[in-house]
Formats: sequence, C-alpha cells, structure tokens
Amino acid sequence: MRVTLNHENSCYSENSKRQQEEPDRQPKIGKLVSEGTMSSDNQGAASEGERRQVTVLFADLAGFTAFSERSGEEASYKLMERIAKLLREAVQEHGGTVRSFTGDGIMALFGVPQALEDAPLRACRAALLMQERLAARAVEIETIHGMRPQLRIGINTGLAVVGRVDGEDGGGATALGDAINLAARLQTVAQPATIVLSEATHRLVEGMVQSHFVGMREIKGKSEPQRVFQLNTLRTGAVRFDAALSRGLTTYIGRDRELETLERLLAEARSELRVIDVSGEPGIGKSRLLYEFHQQLAETKAFVLAGSCAPDAQQTPFLPSSRWCGDRFESLSARQKRQ
Repeated sequence: MRVTLNHENSCYSENSKRQQEEPDRQPKIGKLVSEGTMSSDNQGAASEGERRQVTVLFADLAGFTAFSERSGEEASYKLMERIAKLLREAVQEHGGTVRSFTGDGIMALFGVPQALEDAPLRACRAALLMQERLAARAVEIETIHGMRPQLRIGINTGLAVVGRVDGEDGGGATALGDAINLAARLQTVAQPATIVLSEATHRLVEGMVQSHFVGMREIKGKSEPQRVFQLNTLRTGAVRFDAALSRGLTTYIGRDRELETLERLLAEARSELRVIDVSGEPGIGKSRLLYEFHQQLAETKAFVLAGSCAPDAQQTPFLPSSRWCGDRFESLSARQKRQ
C-alpha cells in the first residue's frame, strides 16, 4: 500500500483490493511520500556576489600580543603554525572552510561554498572541538613555547554577500557583510577558553546545545547592545527538531488523514509486520508528523525506539541504531538504580 502526503493536505491510498486477493508473502510497506524536489541552492559553489546565509566563526589566541612582544616574531610564528593546523583540522572535520588567518587566529565559514542546512550547529561543534584539542595539548605547547594557549571564539549567523574579491589568492569564495563583522566583534568580548554565540546563532541551535545567557554587550559598530550567549556543550543525541521543541510548537492542523493512516497501520502491525516509509522534501513536516504520532502512542502499549542520522556522521555505520540502543540501555540502567 502506498500513501501520498503533499502540500495540499490530500491523502491518496492505492486500491487495496489486489492486496486482499493476493496472499501475504512479504511484509507490507506503507509509504508516506511528499512530492517535490530539493532546491538547487544546496548544490554547487557560491556564485559571485551571491547573497546568502552563512555562519561565521572567529577564533583568537588570548595573550598573543604580549607573547609576541616578549618572545619575538619567529617564536610567534612557530606557535601559531602549530595552533593553526589544529584549528584548521577542526573546522574541516565539520564541513567548514578557513577563509583567512588573522595572525593570532582564524576566520572560518560554514555554508560556503556549499550550503549546509545545519551550518550553525556545525560551527558549534567545530568550536568545541577546537577548545577540546587545544586543552589536550596545552601542557605540551606551554612546555615548548612558554605560553599556555587559550582561545576566544565568537560565532554569528546572518546574511552576507558571498563571492570572489578581485586579486584574492587561491580563487576561493569569501563573505562580506555585517554578519561577518559581528562575529569578529563577538570574539573580542569572549573570555579566554570560552565560546560566545550571537542571538541569531543561539536561536538556531537552541535545544541542541547547552548554553547560558551572558548578558547584553556593547558591540563596536552596533547601535544597540547585543544579547550574548556562552556555549557550554552539545546535548547528547539532540537533533534539529529538538530546537523547535525548545521554542514551542504551534497548533498541529491539516494532517488528520496522515495520522489516521499511521494509526491504522499500527493496528495492523499487531497481527502482522508493517514497515512504513515516511519521506518528503525538507521542511514539509516529517519530524512533526512522527512527533504527533508518538504522542498518541502514550495511551497504547507500544515499545518505541527512536534514532536519527546526522549530516556530519555519514561515515558512521548504523548511527541511528547505535543511538537508540545506547539511550535505551542508559534509561534501563537508571531505572534499576532508582529501584
């Protein structure tokens, strides 16, 4: 049986007469499909002068100016050569690109040249990885160079003009605009060994990270004080829909037929195996549909295991299975301890 889910909220079911006439030799598959194609904006490199949303990360080595004055240019170069490699690798592992080295730090872009639906979260992951790896090498670096390295990192998300600047070496795309400037300013208000987020970035990753409000900060070039948040860590197993949950969901309407279809297939699954494939274009509401269906299962005796994929974990085999398996055993262990 096939069920089609589309933007017009219509639901089409193929005639099941043939299924009734034929013997059931294999598990039946119910399929929820949304018609549509993915936007081509997510393909290819950024064109010249293209206006698009990007996430910008600025990282700066605290105390570098004093170290450079004290130790000289050669020692400063050797120190930054070691640290820059560590920072660049962390950015690249999460799909970002390093667009420039600022002498005592880097500027990295996420969502350029290739658009990324989770660019803000990738930037947060890269920033945390930078801090983690630098902390792990801090004693070694201090022993060799006489300075304990600590990073200040600022992250902002917003619109920027992406393209190639005349005379730019390397031929890569860069980004210009207020979003870039704000990220650079945020990095200057961060304390050593911390990561600060703009309100725009925090809103996009809220629910997927653990953070706290630092306060209102005067930012050079901005007419009004800016809300600043400090990034602490990632939430284990959190996905993008968790961010929507943390902000609060609107009233769910227009999918009664789809919910009824899922309920009917669940009832059939109590006597024979059913596999349901929910598919559709990005943003049509697949996660919300399953969330609402899951809420209804609270009144039934259904055993639910949930897992999700991640765009930056494509090389991890069986990631969803390993996540729900780990979560399940952790919850059982916690329950046994309480008893």
